[in-house]
Amino acid sequence: MKKALILLLLLPLLTGCWDRLDLKKLHLVDVNGFDLNEKTSEVEAFFLVTNLKSTGQGSGESHSVVKELKGPTLAEAIGQWEYTDQSPFIGISTRVYLLGKNFASDDAINELDFLLNAPYSSINSPLIVIDGDFSKVFKQASDSNPDFSRELNDFIISMEKNRTIPTVSMMNFIQSKDDKLSDLALPMLTPIDSNLELSGAMLFRNGKPTGKQLDKDQIKLLMLMEGGNKGRQRFTGNFSNKNGEKYDHKDVEKKNYGFTVKRNISKITVSKGATKLPKIKIKISLLVSAFELGDKGPKIKPNYVQLEKELNKHFEKLALNTIKTMQSANSDVLGIGKELKAFHPNTWSSLNWRKDYPRMTIEPKFDIKLINSN
Repeated sequence: MKKALILLLLLPLLTGCWDRLDLKKLHLVDVNGFDLNEKTSEVEAFFLVTNLKSTGQGSGESHSVVKELKGPTLAEAIGQWEYTDQSPFIGISTRVYLLGKNFASDDAINELDFLLNAPYSSINSPLIVIDGDFSKVFKQASDSNPDFSRELNDFIISMEKNRTIPTVSMMNFIQSKDDKLSDLALPMLTPIDSNLELSGAMLFRNGKPTGKQLDKDQIKLLMLMEGGNKGRQRFTGNFSNKNGEKYDHKDVEKKNYGFTVKRNISKITVSKGATKLPKIKIKISLLVSAFELGDKGPKIKPNYVQLEKELNKHFEKLALNTIKTMQSANSDVLGIGKELKAFHPNTWSSLNWRKDYPRMTIEPKFDIKLINSN
């Protein structure tokens, strides 16, 4: 009886939480953005915050506002929050991190590494570079497009799912500085009118910017060479002429191609080269469904074997240019060094990787098979 009475007396004390947070006072950060002001050398931190108003049981109305903070370092800039707003901001709902190109081109990781131990931070969210007016992007997000964070998140997820861009999280980026073989390509978006469009990727070497970048077509070639057995990429273009001859509009249309990748498998092989350096071959096998074949498509019995040869040759040329760009930046985004270290230890031990990688012969070899066409 006494135990029951004690439990009844304690019951009112168990109905609340001493550290509860009032929903009305929470700042839920959907998008974090960091940039470097070239004129003042200050770090600028932007937060697209979702606030709740008219809250009720199981309901509430949200609206987005932009908070901008500045400081000599990123940590100090974020620290200014407590002097401007006493309401806590929660980053566990952050959909994406955006870096201004100026910030990304500087020593970004040393500014960001404190986030690994920061409370309420979502370090597994994707990381994207913005090449353009950073503050304008956030202003438009809060003023004219209340669904900006959701649409941006859906856009990025769609590109990652379709293997249009590499997936790089904030944690991947920060930890790359401690891995000598971790080179990354950070996807880059450019503001055009009121939209953000994929424009390329910045190349990083061991956490440091190389000053070089891939264009948007080279990113897609990079993803093909990485393989992964996941299709859904779409490619359109036309066969370039070796002699640089110009075609009129009708001739260009005859040389168009378009296809969707259904399966993508790649494999790295190593052999002895003409010099002391090994020769690397990247074999890319593609099953594709064509929807445009130029002047070769309308035939009753189109010569698909010849077309596949032309596609192989064309894509090998594009892939080789992509590889050369990465080698010129000494950025091994394809992970060839990791492959050599893991599966070819004798070859690896004979190399001075950062010195030898830019000089190695790396040959892409495509095997494209058309499985159907319109």
